[in-house]
Amino acid sequence: MSGEERTVVVAMDGSDNAENAFNWYVKNGFRSSDRLVIVYCAEYNRINSQPVTLMSVDPTLVTNLVAQEEEHVKEIAEKFNALVKKHKINGKVVRVNGDAGPGIVDVANREKAVYVVVGSRGLGKIRRTFLGSVSDYVLHHSLVPVIVCKNEND
Repeated sequence: MSGEERTVVVAMDGSDNAENAFNWYVKNGFRSSDRLVIVYCAEYNRINSQPVTLMSVDPTLVTNLVAQEEEHVKEIAEKFNALVKKHKINGKVVRVNGDAGPGIVDVANREKAVYVVVGSRGLGKIRRTFLGSVSDYVLHHSLVPVIVCKNEND
């Protein structure tokens, strides 16, 4: 069984919790025959934090913010690729735009993953109810098992 190739999806967003999920996979789930698919969802936080009126007045602001976010996305992708190479894992990074939960589930389905590993931000019940939770979404919509890794400090 250990020689059989399987695809594993690990969701990454650049946070410590996501890196914790990756480290859990390397320590506990990794097999040398695995094909790892790291799913990264670009959130464009700098753009989302700007007032709409400011962006409509200055279109160059939007262009500059998009360029900054794209640079940030490149840095994160390079970091993930370095992690994969460091651990000698056969893998790739897949970038998705939009809502992270549906994006992760979609990639897991397309790549025929055998399971998904996600980190947990440790939201309380009330915050999770109002804000939603990527790990909660993936857990309830994935067609394959999902491992939710809580941070040791939570």
